[in-house]
Amino acid sequence: MTLSKNNDCLSQVSDKDLSMKTVAVFGSPRKNGNSDTLAEVFLQEVENLGTVVTRFYLRELTYSGCIACNACKIKATRCVLDDDLSMVLDAVQDADNLVLATPVYFYDMPSQTKAFIDRWYSFFKPNYFARKDVSRLPAGKTAIIVVAQRATEAFFLDFIQRYAYMLNRFGFLDVHVIRGCELGDSMDGVPNRKDLIEKAKSTAIRVMDREKSEIRIPKYL
Repeated sequence: MTLSKNNDCLSQVSDKDLSMKTVAVFGSPRKNGNSDTLAEVFLQEVENLGTVVTRFYLRELTYSGCIACNACKIKATRCVLDDDLSMVLDAVQDADNLVLATPVYFYDMPSQTKAFIDRWYSFFKPNYFARKDVSRLPAGKTAIIVVAQRATEAFFLDFIQRYAYMLNRFGFLDVHVIRGCELGDSMDGVPNRKDLIEKAKSTAIRVMDREKSEIRIPKYL
């Protein structure tokens, strides 16, 4: 199963949009790995086009995952845990674009990244399971999922499907995917993959131009 292409034409960004806020969350525990490098190609391009980028490296932060206290549903409108992840969650709340960069580790994202995602439970409104307006996040944000994996494209599409579904549930209007497959640590890494570098740059133009994603993610459910 592969991601299919949407034939919308790319347009060039003519005006810089300094009002657009992009938050990038780097989930790899390894510095300068393939997911970091691929995300940076995208981020440097959108910075060149004029947007403001804030970067967070989860490996440098101290935090816990969700502890299921349910305080965000009973007595607060945000996660009550006070740690380094608080500022990241606040930044996601305020961002126009979210870049989530992660490798695939043992069939899923690394535990550091999953702990970050689990804290998104605080973005659900009380009784979210019984209502249509489930999200505390402002609607209309754009997500860019950057994934690096050693496996071929045939593997781990369900990874993309699950997290795209989650982002849609939280009101993200569009989900772009920059997916690097069959990536190694040296000669077959991102710097030697012109196709991935071009993909990251063209996706940056689409995001800045507010174009829809050029791929269609198969439905998760």
